[in-house]
Amino acid sequence: MEFNKTLLKSLEGKTDEQKRERLAKIFNEELDILQQENGPGTAWFAQVFTYNTASELQDDLDIFFAIINLLAFLFNLTFEQEDTQFLGCTCPCGVKQLILYYSLTSID
Repeated sequence: MEFNKTLLKSLEGKTDEQKRERLAKIFNEELDILQQENGPGTAWFAQVFTYNTASELQDDLDIFFAIINLLAFLFNLTFEQEDTQFLGCTCPCGVKQLILYYSLTSID
């Protein structure tokens, strides 16, 4: 999640157009799926969070959702909250992970 923190920090003070350009370079394949020539598209994604404490997980989720909300705003997407699935587990070695399955839909 360090990348996400750095990404958000790098976007501070930028115009919406500058943010769009930067994010389009980073998320180009995902955005291409959503912005098909034949109309709105929906794409499913998965994000894995590895954490030790609940507060660490909360911080990671907050940053992740800040980026998702920014993408939605800048690229005319919707985050389908009702389609979101969480799957958590603790590995035998004690590592805790949460897998978040979510979808983004382009708005025509």
